[in-house]
Amino acid sequence: MARRRCNRVFRAAAAMLGVTALAVMAVTPSAASSPVAQEQQRQTRMPASCSPTLDVVAHEDDDLLFINPSVSDDIAAGRCVVTLFVTAGDSGRPASYWLGRERGAMAAYAAMSGTSATWDADTVVLAGRPIVRQRLAGTRITLLFLRLPDSHGSPTRPFGTLQALWRGEVPTLRPLGGGGGAYTRQALVKTLTAAMDAYRPDRIRTLDYAGHYGDGDHADHHTVGYLTYAAQRYYHARHRISGYRGYTVADYPDNLDGTAADRKLDYFLAYAPYDSKVCQSAEECRANFYGPRFTHSLTTASSVR
Repeated sequence: MARRRCNRVFRAAAAMLGVTALAVMAVTPSAASSPVAQEQQRQTRMPASCSPTLDVVAHEDDDLLFINPSVSDDIAAGRCVVTLFVTAGDSGRPASYWLGRERGAMAAYAAMSGTSATWDADTVVLAGRPIVRQRLAGTRITLLFLRLPDSHGSPTRPFGTLQALWRGEVPTLRPLGGGGGAYTRQALVKTLTAAMDAYRPDRIRTLDYAGHYGDGDHADHHTVGYLTYAAQRYYHARHRISGYRGYTVADYPDNLDGTAADRKLDYFLAYAPYDSKVCQSAEECRANFYGPRFTHSLTTASSVR
């Protein structure tokens, strides 16, 4: 019954966008036993005792602001945690800025794991595409960076957004930094499904796929939620998918106690020195736009498939 309700909510939200709720451009269902999938699993093999979670977010602080404390709780519980960042979080700025955000994400995950920040960098091939991968030594933490442009335009590159890609207003988006070929919507969905097939998560967490553009949340948040929801329909292992509310958490009562909120803020502050656009101290973060993000973590939809 819960699954049917979630699907009805998604169909209603998608109708508001002028798209068919579950229509994704002719994506071939994944086959975990195919040679490609077997090679992906070889590249991404996790410890046998590991229960994997896959978090799929738009920007390099979305997991810290909206999904946490679920991420840090999974790390503390010994789960294998894979977080995939769809955009570079560039805000139209040069590579020095968005590469800094990646280092900030790495610093935050090192803080959540309680280890020194020693990372092994390489690439993993998903759906035929090389993806930047960082693995934290001595832990079960993996970060993946697709580096697509975010929703802020820049005179140094053609304007294109995830929202425009989802709606069919642009045919492709190309990763920043020369990382592989351009993505169509179909290719992006296939890449997300390939990540699921490779890491075999039983929990998938993403951003709000039940809401709609213009509701007060960031368009990139919704689009990543829609893309992830579409991709998991082709992932056939049993799993739970959950969508997390973004900026609109400010409209709801706090649901994290003081200890959880303080810990969430601490992990964000491990990220903050690498991102000049965000608050840089506990006092500043509690007092400004970011404040409600640390006292909330709310799902808008969740279902088991």
